Order: sequence, then structure tokens, then C-alpha cells
Amino acid sequence: MWPVTWMSGVAGLLLAGAVWSPAAIAQTVASYVIVDGRTIPASLTGRPGDAEAGRKLYFDRTLTGCSGCHGSPGGPGAQPNADGQSAPRLSGLASRMEVGEIRMWLIAPKLINPLTSMPGYYELGQRKDERDPQFGGPRLTAEEIEAIVAYLARQK
Repeated sequence: MWPVTWMSGVAGLLLAGAVWSPAAIAQTVASYVIVDGRTIPASLTGRPGDAEAGRKLYFDRTLTGCSGCHGSPGGPGAQPNADGQSAPRLSGLASRMEVGEIRMWLIAPKLINPLTSMPGYYELGQRKDERDPQFGGPRLTAEEIEAIVAYLARQK
């Protein structure tokens, strides 16, 4: 197990052209620990997420795009992309994965599978609009990550 530090976030912010202090970075992103290279067992917020808020985020194609790639849990899958590939359906996901594994896929999918086309949603530098109050931060907040985790953890 190894702790993830803010250093990877600094690189993302420098690439985005923003200069932030370590204190500002620490306020933007919660630290987390990856266990066995496949799971982040602890909640980013220290509490369970709101599953109903997670359902709304899952189907919000402008923010997450989850349903565009994975389809509707319990419903039809997504259409294949231009390469003929489609993301796995998430029906029964909680029967196949622990909560920490679901969280890992949302935060650092390329550490699990370097060839995945799934983006990480908790990387610094993803918010590019300078008018955004979360400019330079990750696409999703810790609370939003936990909400989606809670929603997906109900897909049994």
C-alpha cells in the first residue's frame, strides 16, 4: 500500500498553467491510499456518499459521461464507439467489485488497466475555465466521487 501525495497534482497544475501553493492543493483534493494497486478502501470524505446524488451524476452526460459509455445499470448498454469498443455494462457491479475497487476505477483507472479509455475523474488540472470557482481542480469533487461510488455500490 502506498499513499498518494499531492506531487502528481502539482504536475497536473503546472501543465494546466496554474501555479498553486501546496496548501491550496491540499484544500482541493483529499489524500487517499491505494492498497494492493487495485483499491482505495477509505472514503475521500470520511463518510458514505449520497446514492441519489450519484445517480444524477451518473446520468449527467455533460459532467461525467458515465451513462454514455456504460449505458444504464439494469438497462441497455452503451453503443460501441468508433473503434467498435464499448465500456462494460455496470449491472451487477456491486456483486463483482468491492466499494474500494469502484472508487479506484473512478479515481485512477489507468493504474488498474493502462490501456483503458476511461478517464480518471479526480486528477488536478481538469477544471480549465478560469471563471470556475474550482479552477485547476479535478473534474469531480470528493463528495461527487463518493456519491457515484454509493450509487454504483447499489448495483447488485
